[in-house]
Amino acid sequence: MNKTVLILIDGLRADAIDQAATPVLDDLMETGMVCLSGHTVAPSLTLPAHFSIFTSLPPYSHGVMTNTALPDMSGAAQSLFAHIKTLGGTTAAFYSWDHLRNLSFPGQVDYTLIQRIQSSKDQELLATAAARHLIISRPDFTFLYLEWVDIVGHAHGWMSDAYLSAVTRCDQAIQKVVEAVHTLSKKGIGVHIVVASDHGGREKHHLSNHADILTVPFIAHGDRIRPGGYLEGSMSVLDIAPTISRIMDIGSHPGWQGTVLKDIFRVGLERLPMFHLG
Repeated sequence: MNKTVLILIDGLRADAIDQAATPVLDDLMETGMVCLSGHTVAPSLTLPAHFSIFTSLPPYSHGVMTNTALPDMSGAAQSLFAHIKTLGGTTAAFYSWDHLRNLSFPGQVDYTLIQRIQSSKDQELLATAAARHLIISRPDFTFLYLEWVDIVGHAHGWMSDAYLSAVTRCDQAIQKVVEAVHTLSKKGIGVHIVVASDHGGREKHHLSNHADILTVPFIAHGDRIRPGGYLEGSMSVLDIAPTISRIMDIGSHPGWQGTVLKDIFRVGLERLPMFHLG
């Protein structure tokens, strides 16, 4: 399997990347593929959107419609974590919101670190822990959830000075992971990075169908990814799990509704088999 890190930035508006100081994200975009016109799901809540990202199903199909601690997920939904474990991969998850433990069932994540976020410093410590585990344990798939941008958005408003500052601090946290990827690259171990968001925001909320809320960014970077390009048109968060599976060379799960973003791959790599069992 090709190792991949998925970084989900809660509440990151696509246009905030241009307005905030984000040198790390800028470099990933310049040397990878980017879409700044992606679409999230409705309801545009954190847990339903994350379930859609990991199961490649809309909320009415996976069954998670609210931010509840005990979501009633459909038995037909197959999480990216479960898919990778079924095919023999290793997984790790780093997050601050305890409800995200429901994205996987027991035994589907080999290493989990949950750390409450009360400041941007806490977020940086979480990213540092993910980077350290990446270097030491080298999991096939690593999930890193960064919450600070959403917290500040609710407190001060999306696109406020405080919000844009939080985006910058998030960029600094991501630098820890990028440095770990570079360290592994020097040892001949390639790791791909995918950065995405669950929803945007407007004023101090994200509970409407406004474009500022529904539009999210998507960035892919690594050896298999075409450098320096923009995806034509749009994409959905449902496409993230199938695309990561293609990056990892394990193919999509047949129950997923999203599609592989073939245009992000270098010539020849977009035609890998859609699904196999090992």
